[in-house]
Amino acid sequence: MAETLYDLPPLADSSAARFDEQAWQDLLADAAAQVRQREDEHRLPRELLTRVLDLGLGRARVPVAQGGLGWSLRTTIERLIELAAADSHLAHVFRGHLVLLEEVALFAEPAVREEWFARAVAGDFIGNAQSEQTATLEVTTTLRRDGERYLLSGTKYYTTGSIYADWIDLVATTEDGEIALVTVSTDQVGVVCEDDWDGFGQQLTGTGTTRFVDAEVELRDVRGSERSTAQGQLRQGLFQLVLLAVLAGIGQASVDAAVTYVKGRRRLFGRFGETEVREDPLVQDTVGSAASGAFAARTLVTAVAETWDRLIEDHRLGLATEEDFREGKRDVFRIQGEVVDRVLALTTEIFEVGGASQVTARHGFDRFWRHARTVASHNPARQRRRLIGAHALGVEASAEQFGDVSPAASSPSPSPVSSPTP
Repeated sequence: MAETLYDLPPLADSSAARFDEQAWQDLLADAAAQVRQREDEHRLPRELLTRVLDLGLGRARVPVAQGGLGWSLRTTIERLIELAAADSHLAHVFRGHLVLLEEVALFAEPAVREEWFARAVAGDFIGNAQSEQTATLEVTTTLRRDGERYLLSGTKYYTTGSIYADWIDLVATTEDGEIALVTVSTDQVGVVCEDDWDGFGQQLTGTGTTRFVDAEVELRDVRGSERSTAQGQLRQGLFQLVLLAVLAGIGQASVDAAVTYVKGRRRLFGRFGETEVREDPLVQDTVGSAASGAFAARTLVTAVAETWDRLIEDHRLGLATEEDFREGKRDVFRIQGEVVDRVLALTTEIFEVGGASQVTARHGFDRFWRHARTVASHNPARQRRRLIGAHALGVEASAEQFGDVSPAASSPSPSPVSSPTP
């Protein structure tokens, strides 16, 4: 057997002894009970995020020996789906956090890795700020050396989670014209996050504008570009996998809401007399179809997460190649369209269980489709399908088409951004 390079969370884990399941279930119940009112009032769920971090989701992938939960990626994704079913905003904001910690766990120098593990264990939260509104692929945010530090200046858009964050992960252009991966502390006047995201879904994710004006960056918090490397494949694949976990959770939430609605109804359109709606075969078929779609979405996402667990284990043993990571990314792309289609379909299908009263604002069934559509719009599923088809047919896709030329994360916007959306 190859020599183990370093300790990472195992492929299979037993987390029960290290995780307060009852507190987690209480948190999910509270989040689900509050989410409608929070959306109506546009109240950011800061205290709920603190509870999530206190329970350990932010250190889920940190090894037990370093103070983490030591979960597999599959377990982490399963918990993220549960969180998304309760409040899709809370799950969505973990996207940058989980990806950065995975990246440094696999590819950073030991000292850097240990420092980030310590930050996660201390409860620090990481946001994501990659996209820029430009008409080219140029990254206009700049990083310049200033003695024993760097200074960061520029504007990023669709910076999901950054408004909650202690650290923000982003890309910037160095004085040499190279692209660098940068992590900057938000505890300084040179970093300003604005809650100006005006999308019709996922309004509480803080997906707004973040401005950097000579923000100080420590030398150790600048990493080299990951273009067309195993590191890049990991970032692009896991950025998308987290979004699919959020979608799977939204799908489950919509089914749960439909079931609750049906169980409380005793009138049915087109039939005489009073009867329980849940006894109607057409309603049963609709709920069964939606529940099956939600189950399929969850199964696809967790299965690919388990595939990534095996890939990460191979990397830990020094066996995985860049092409292995690229294939792992393709696995995420392969399920993307399937998950998107199923969740968007079922968030529409659930309207068939009721009549006009179901579309009243007090029930809020529209929010599931709005949130799902917003998350699905982050990246073009049809383009991903085309790329998978081209690969299967042996047609070579350019690096730009597969998103290999930039580490930038995606943005749910039709506006031009500085880089492709992984």
